[in-house]
Amino acid sequence: MNADLAVRRLCAGYGRSQVLFDVDLDLRGGEILGLLGRNGMGKTTLVRTVMGLLPTLQGRVEFGGQALTGLKPHQVARLGIALVPEGRQLFPNLTVQEHLTAFARPGRWTPAQLFDLLPALARRRGHLGNQLSGGEQQMLAMARALATNPRLLILDEATEGLAPLVREEIWHVLGVLREAGHAMIVIDKYVQRLLGLADRHVILEKGRVVWHGSSAALDADRAVWHRYLGI
Repeated sequence: MNADLAVRRLCAGYGRSQVLFDVDLDLRGGEILGLLGRNGMGKTTLVRTVMGLLPTLQGRVEFGGQALTGLKPHQVARLGIALVPEGRQLFPNLTVQEHLTAFARPGRWTPAQLFDLLPALARRRGHLGNQLSGGEQQMLAMARALATNPRLLILDEATEGLAPLVREEIWHVLGVLREAGHAMIVIDKYVQRLLGLADRHVILEKGRVVWHGSSAALDADRAVWHRYLGI
């Protein structure tokens, strides 16, 4: 799946508080990138800036050769980037089926195929968003993003706070997406699982890129884990 993201010397933050400092990042088509770092190091800020939810203070973001800087979130989404946000942000008064139908765009992932991918949702298709368990809400957030048939899927802590069995189902889905060639950026604290999923990783520390490399390189350098990931 085509998805070439280029982030160059990106600076961003909240009001007068700068969070990101000269961040560089690349993602090629069909590649999966793990975005790592302790809490509060700028991962979500980076994702929000790419999506147009935060303004760029300096630098640029390009996707498929087109500048994203200055675009509104709905314009970024139309170019083919979908976010599964931390906190899910579902519509409580829409059913599971309505979530998928409302966001559906032409492509591989139809509502029927998403129900095949996530059978727990199929059993709850008539239930409202606020009637679902936490795990089911997370699955719906993923399915809603996939219903747009994005070129790039970004997941911000998709397994956070979930029961072990539900976490395993999420990792299974991510594995299916990997086999299908989906480009993804994945933020997750379960580094060991990310090693088997992602091609490369970028580590942020205080809003700066302090390490980048392959899964094999990260697996081999446990000093990096202890220094930057607290593991």
